[in-house]
Amino acid sequence: MHWLLGLTFLHVFGEGGLALFEAVRTGSLALLAFGLESVIEGGAAFLAVRHLRHLADEEEDHAHRDQVLARWIGVSFLLLATYTLSRGVYEILRGSEAKPSPIGLLLTLFATFGMPFVGWLKWKTSRRLGSKGLAAEAKESIACSIDSALTLVAMIAGLLAAPSWIDPALSLLMVPWFLREGLAHVRGRVHAHVH
Repeated sequence: MHWLLGLTFLHVFGEGGLALFEAVRTGSLALLAFGLESVIEGGAAFLAVRHLRHLADEEEDHAHRDQVLARWIGVSFLLLATYTLSRGVYEILRGSEAKPSPIGLLLTLFATFGMPFVGWLKWKTSRRLGSKGLAAEAKESIACSIDSALTLVAMIAGLLAAPSWIDPALSLLMVPWFLREGLAHVRGRVHAHVH
């Protein structure tokens, strides 16, 4: 599990930094959200690494740690939902257009097809360890890959000079799922199904 979380760190901070740089260069709010989402994913992976260090200690209350980890991840889902909703509405109302970004296309292409595999491996490992907190972190990776796919479509649309509303409309499709997961985790009702 440690190597998977390390891979997540490398992936999200590399792609996140480049996405934020490219977002500033092109004025793309889709890439900005993508970069910020990577930061959230990195934060979730950091919390998961801390959690893993305590799983070997039989005297610790692992159920409590699982709940704390899941709640923090739930907060990150809610922050992501809030940002995505506000960004999407703002973008639709403003009607602005970002410059096309071939780099953004390559970034989201890699994330779209790479993160589902990493998320699935983390999910499988969390089931083996019986950890709902780690399962929640795995779902965060899977969620980010789904959003990456929508951002990928937005990048392709930008290169094809599609209408400006397509980018925020695609982003808004993710908000209900982010809210559902965020509220469930914050309330302690983790949809992890690790057993």
